[in-house]
Amino acid sequence: MSELDDALARLDATNANPYSTGNPYGLTGRGAMPANWVPGLRAVATIYRAIVALNNSLNFLAAQAAVATILQRCQDLVAQVTKGSTEALAFPAVDKLLLSTPNVVQTFVYDTRLDDLTADGRRWNEPGRCSHLSYWHEAQGVYRGVKRDFPAVALIVALREQWYIYDALDQDPVTGTPRLWAASNPTGNGLIYCGPTGPITSVHARNGYLYFGVGTGLHVVSLTGDWCERYDNGGRRRRLGTFAQRNTLLAEGGVTASAALPANGVNSVHAHVYPGAPLDAAGMPVPTIAVGLDTTAAVIHPNGQVVTITGFNNPVTHITLLPEARVLCTGVYYSTVEALKLPYASADRSALLAEQYYYPSYGAAPDRLLLPASEGITRLVAHNGGIACNFGGRGLLQVHRDPAAPHNGMLAHTSGGFCTGWMPGDTRLATLCDATVGAITGSELFPDGSFSGGSAAGWNGNGAAASVVSGALRIATTAAFGRCTFPLATVSGQSCLVRLDVLGTSSAPAYVQVGTAPFGVDLKAAQVFAAGSAGNLVEFTATGATSYLTIGASYGGAVANVDVDNLSCRPSSADRSYKGKGVAIYGTLQRNPVAAGSDVVAWSGFSVNNYVEQRYNADLDFGTGDFAVVGWFRCDDGTAGLTRTVLERSNVELGAGFLIQNSSTDTFQVRISDGTNTANLTTTAAFRGAGLFQGLLVRRGATLEAWVNGALAGTVTASAVGSVSNAAAITRVGSRVAGSNPAAACDIALLRACAYAPTPAQIRKMYEDERPLFAEGAKCLLGGISNAVTALSRDPLTGRLAAGSGDGVSIFQGLRRVSYLDEAALAATTSDTVRSVALRGGSLLIGTAAEVGFVADAIGGKEAIAVGGPRPVGAGFVVRGVTTDGAALDLAPRVPVGERETVMVEARVIGRVVGAADTERLTYVRRATYYRDAGGAITLQGSVQTGGTDTEVTGSADATLATVGDWVSARVTGVSGKRIRWEVTFTVTRISEENSYAA
Repeated sequence: MSELDDALARLDATNANPYSTGNPYGLTGRGAMPANWVPGLRAVATIYRAIVALNNSLNFLAAQAAVATILQRCQDLVAQVTKGSTEALAFPAVDKLLLSTPNVVQTFVYDTRLDDLTADGRRWNEPGRCSHLSYWHEAQGVYRGVKRDFPAVALIVALREQWYIYDALDQDPVTGTPRLWAASNPTGNGLIYCGPTGPITSVHARNGYLYFGVGTGLHVVSLTGDWCERYDNGGRRRRLGTFAQRNTLLAEGGVTASAALPANGVNSVHAHVYPGAPLDAAGMPVPTIAVGLDTTAAVIHPNGQVVTITGFNNPVTHITLLPEARVLCTGVYYSTVEALKLPYASADRSALLAEQYYYPSYGAAPDRLLLPASEGITRLVAHNGGIACNFGGRGLLQVHRDPAAPHNGMLAHTSGGFCTGWMPGDTRLATLCDATVGAITGSELFPDGSFSGGSAAGWNGNGAAASVVSGALRIATTAAFGRCTFPLATVSGQSCLVRLDVLGTSSAPAYVQVGTAPFGVDLKAAQVFAAGSAGNLVEFTATGATSYLTIGASYGGAVANVDVDNLSCRPSSADRSYKGKGVAIYGTLQRNPVAAGSDVVAWSGFSVNNYVEQRYNADLDFGTGDFAVVGWFRCDDGTAGLTRTVLERSNVELGAGFLIQNSSTDTFQVRISDGTNTANLTTTAAFRGAGLFQGLLVRRGATLEAWVNGALAGTVTASAVGSVSNAAAITRVGSRVAGSNPAAACDIALLRACAYAPTPAQIRKMYEDERPLFAEGAKCLLGGISNAVTALSRDPLTGRLAAGSGDGVSIFQGLRRVSYLDEAALAATTSDTVRSVALRGGSLLIGTAAEVGFVADAIGGKEAIAVGGPRPVGAGFVVRGVTTDGAALDLAPRVPVGERETVMVEARVIGRVVGAADTERLTYVRRATYYRDAGGAITLQGSVQTGGTDTEVTGSADATLATVGDWVSARVTGVSGKRIRWEVTFTVTRISEENSYAA
């Protein structure tokens, strides 16, 4: 062998062929640094000398092809020989088309680095660890790539009848596209049975298991066990074949009928590893599986037990297991999201209900967060300790949950035209949050809304006639559903606010609706207002130059009269809370970005004649209860020492209501009053000259608080102040209701009012998440022109949220949009109609109506393969729960006890009353030993022991350990009339003959 041949052979063995027999680990595997670099560089030097020799040779042309090959190999290696190259190799950014197809169902980035480690602290798919399995020995072909080990980062693409798995870190040396690891053929009759009558609907992966939801049930593929099981309404059965036989028509083994699903058609599947899960044959905890079906759902526990959740009205289109032993799902009502307690026995969803988020037309519940309108929720993910979901065609919702008091969580609504910021608790007004810029003038659209002229001109009837009777408009119906309509001159895209009184002389309630055609409802569905009700508000957004307001009698078949007066319609700033009652515009105001290039817009130009206003609205009658008003303010110009009122709700000076303003000392000032007693708080926090800041007025119990930029700026007692409700109140932004002290030279944005006092932690989060939106160039809206969110994915590594729509993908970090990708920015996609997105770390997998594309950040090679250290087996874990009465509650997750096991469970329990004061201060320490013989039930050895001294105020409160089925739970007993949040830290020590468990 020549010196050149020898050098080439040595180079092949170290780097040129990463799958060579000489070094299957390449430059990044075991023993690669520096052992493989040194001989590799020596080989390069030898080859370069040979190139020089060939260049001087008369036979150069004859050897040109060989030289080109040699030179390319050298350049590939030398390009990486830079400073730090022995510490990290370069992985370039990727923007590649993976697959051209219109049949994408779901994409999933399976980052195995997020899996649990095996009991010996290793990854299940380390090189060579699965060499005993069928796919490791499979020959390369159309449906099998060259790499043997399962990818560290796998890109799973599920089509209706076929699936693909690509390796994100194995990029083709010529095209740079991730290479195929394995795929199924298009017939859909192999390991995963997914033919045209039962296509794939969903996919998930965790701890070496692939989960395929299909029309014929759930398929669970074990990549460490080399088998597949199928669950359907008949039971569980093993597919008689290996992973390498995935494209072969396979028989099935015996059926375990006790493991039957309640139905076959799977809509959604998710898996999560809970503490205490048993270890599988590979030494990893077995995940718990949740399956969404048609009007039912199921949970498959690691011990094989299948429990059913019934009571859904609609298909459970999305289901997710939360870490705190909750099942997050849709399927109850069209616009409802629920968090259910993790079931350990079959039950109706109503018995498991822990949290509910919905539009208020579906009724009242004690644990709820009200959504802003009745829209269909079809996309749902757990996100940063909360929820993210689509909202029909109206944009994206993010929910920040409060597990102790879910109805007091926070909601943020984002679309292509507005961003509300965080709306805490029962938010009843969220305005000045649209992104439209420029001047806007408010003018009355009704020529004579008081009907003092005695004319009903312009009103056209359908089964009704309009006239003026006693100075009011009368709609006299002559047929069933009689009504009259009036054309309004509107501007497309502009919100408008209608106000009217329904007089007591009406013989029926009035219904009011707005449409783009006479008697239409497409702009605002019918709202019913009782006879004798004043100040009724109806908000709509115009889509053309003419909008039609319709008023009729709500009695369907009866002939009735409806009398209305003080009818008004003005351009408005929309209310994005669930109440949907905006503020009307008076005079001319300006709307400008808060910083250059930012999406958030601030309103300015306030004066005695220029302001926004909402006439009396009972929703803002907060009475003697807690409430808060929050907004972003700025006053950097104008005269010092000038009082400037940014918001007041009252009817006279010092009347019942509340106020926020810049004081005469140019500091932040808030005030509340019951009309007789007043609490006034002037802080030392600067207002004028402070730049944009977030300010809050908070009434919390008997205290008035002022907050500036997430920090408490001052408090004052408000114990003497009674109800702030005022039936004559006007809410005005930009001046006092009397017209004095206008907010000259002030900017106002993201104004919200809620019947709830946000917690200090919530206020800090509101500030920290909203502050980045006011930076130069900050984006917070959905990108593109579509508000229809069609796909969602949350990255557990970074907390980023990817929202796909009908016009690309928007990626959010908190409330700020950090990236927007569409076909104009990407080579990977040609279609903007997004059907699925999957985001993990720097990897984004996009499924559109035409293709599947992959986008990845440039990263270092060692960063790409880095893994965490060993995780301890048998360590403690924490469970949480809430009691609202004196009944006992078994918390979850629970500790499983397997056959032939002896387990010692130790629990440290603490409980706290939700709210500002803890009136119970509950702590307990419990320990117990359980055993379970072969074929037997769990048995408590002796009794549950007490450690130390219990602390409690109410003697009926308690905590203990209890046996529930195959599990041991922490059982807590609360106090009647008190909401108590419990937290239990478990330590589990076990010895077993047959099974290993990880806590």
